[in-house]
Amino acid sequence: LFSFVVLYMAYRAWLLRKTYRPVHILAAFLLAGGVLCLSEDVSKTVPVELLGKEYEIHLYLIYNGVFLLLYLLSMLYGTIRVEVPEDATQQELVEARQEKNRLQQVCALLLLAIMGVELIGNLTNFGLCFTGTGVSNYPKGTNKAASVIRYMHEREEDNLFFRADTTHSQTLNDGALNNYNGVTAFASSVNVKTTEFIKTLGFSAKNTYNRYLFEESSPVANLFLGLKYMIDRDDKDKTSTYFAEKNHFGKTTLLENQAYLPLAFLAEPELAEQIFESASNAFLFQNALFCSATGLQEDVWYRVPGKYLTLTAQDATITDQDGTGYLKYSETKKNGSVTYCFQVPRDGFACIHLNLPKRNDYHVIVNGQERYKESISLPQLIAICDVVPGDTVTVRIKGKGEASGTTTLLAAVLQDDVFQQAYDKLSRSTYQITSFESTRVEGTIDCDRDGLMYTSIPQDGNWSATVDGQPAEITLVGDAMIGLKLTQGSHTVVFDYHNGAFSLGWKVSLSCAAAFAMITAVFYPARRKKGKFEQA
Repeated sequence: LFSFVVLYMAYRAWLLRKTYRPVHILAAFLLAGGVLCLSEDVSKTVPVELLGKEYEIHLYLIYNGVFLLLYLLSMLYGTIRVEVPEDATQQELVEARQEKNRLQQVCALLLLAIMGVELIGNLTNFGLCFTGTGVSNYPKGTNKAASVIRYMHEREEDNLFFRADTTHSQTLNDGALNNYNGVTAFASSVNVKTTEFIKTLGFSAKNTYNRYLFEESSPVANLFLGLKYMIDRDDKDKTSTYFAEKNHFGKTTLLENQAYLPLAFLAEPELAEQIFESASNAFLFQNALFCSATGLQEDVWYRVPGKYLTLTAQDATITDQDGTGYLKYSETKKNGSVTYCFQVPRDGFACIHLNLPKRNDYHVIVNGQERYKESISLPQLIAICDVVPGDTVTVRIKGKGEASGTTTLLAAVLQDDVFQQAYDKLSRSTYQITSFESTRVEGTIDCDRDGLMYTSIPQDGNWSATVDGQPAEITLVGDAMIGLKLTQGSHTVVFDYHNGAFSLGWKVSLSCAAAFAMITAVFYPARRKKGKFEQA
């Protein structure tokens, strides 16, 4: 919107250029120069070697000053007046008009040439200096990743909807970039309730950031979000009890979730009563979530006790710790770090929950072999790998130079027998999609008991549901996801999306278009007779 307004103002100014006087142009020159001087780049210098000597020059001021001066001179050239005697003949008047038009044309060509050179210079500088994106590997994995994703779609040709995501994202909209239905998203229209729900499941999310990030999440979270595939583009071995390799091309691997549940499945009614609040301990929450959804009483996560944990620091000082994963550090030197090392006490799939208040790099090492390294700025639950008693998991967190802060790391091992028992129960009654569109989902479910059909469909107020042709009341899970109370037996369930604001929107748009047409019909013919919009 800002860019549109600026462009409109510039175009309007161009239409009125013939009315400008030199004083107007000089005032605009001074104001534009004042804006440029407010930039933080004014004081920056660039070393340049001339005739064997090195000089510090203010490239920003020189670059912008030169172009601003060229614009000024070109605009002033267009204001040169052609003197016409009071007793001028008709031929002299025609010649004066032609000379004035020639001056205006030269002015326009000069401005066009200057602007072209400036745009080329800006584009060249952007390409040389901006290193945020490497086109040689964009999107990440290039044709190899594309081949793996194409294979995934071919493999799921009869599956109308499923979710996939990458082990480590390149952007926060990799799904849109690579054409798959993902979990990670970054958009201004993200619903805050959905963000809070995803955050509570242990994902990196913040409602004021309008985004949430998938990073090798836990089997429990994957189950509640319908994640079927994971795509690794770093040539790492990510196979485990819960992910099996299905395709490998170059450095890209396709992994299938072995504990996958579709878009909706039957859970216990108590799931609707579960309070989804942002919790500092994602493992405790997932235990409560799992019990309410399955009816089982045993926790699915086994927290690794503090006695198995060792904390050390390198080029930093640990000033406080509580023995459970919290520590406070200070006096961090360049490349200083704090290290968590815990011995695994039992079999299972290990995960960690990292809470780093500042953006820090971290390395995860299992039995001396690095699993991966990433940076993180928000709390997140991260999958590690299958472990057995005696394995050593090390997480090294690199601090910022001469900084202090706090970190919290919790480790837990998934109790596979409990998880499998719950998965077997939840997978007995799942939603089979028979028709899928962006605004309508239709399918059937065979309920082996009364319960709550949980769906990973975020409710933003525009979804409605019918069960066996009758309107059904939606029960929100976590104040975000759609749930329906169903009785034992087979049911046909349809979800319809209707944007209630669309009806108001098209009426407002049509009214504005009609008003604009009426104003144009009344005023445009009269203004056209006066000339080419010279008058304001």
